[in-house]
Amino acid sequence: MPNLSNNPSIHAECLAINGMPDVSSFSPLDFRLAIAEQVKADNITMAEALADAGFSLFPESEDLLVICSLLAELRHDWDTAAYLLEKLVAMQDPFSPPATWQHYIRALRCNCEPIKASEMCQKALQIHPGHEVLVEEAKSLSDWLGECNLIAGPETKQ
Repeated sequence: MPNLSNNPSIHAECLAINGMPDVSSFSPLDFRLAIAEQVKADNITMAEALADAGFSLFPESEDLLVICSLLAELRHDWDTAAYLLEKLVAMQDPFSPPATWQHYIRALRCNCEPIKASEMCQKALQIHPGHEVLVEEAKSLSDWLGECNLIAGPETKQ
């Protein structure tokens, strides 16, 4: 089987052998590209099957952590997205780009973890000081946490 990453135009053809993809010779990049192509074709079921196969073969692959976390976000599985993005941030540390942090913070926020989201936002701002989106996220989380304290009432504050 040819290396798919060298010729992305053949991804779809190589994926269907008797209805099942032959993934035995895929690299993590091949999986990422094939998954992206399936998402683009709105074939989410196949994208998720490829993601499961790829992640089982390469659980420490940055390519697969990225694409699998995006798939989790697509299906609003915030717990899985946060878990995968946490692994990705740890793997990339201290060089995680702002976009990785944004996705991680969003997953935490959507998973109803505003305190952890705020902590991660502060950590991201230490690495990317003044990044406009991260600064806005920090303000938004601060407002949200302030509202939570007001709703909880003074008797629950420590």
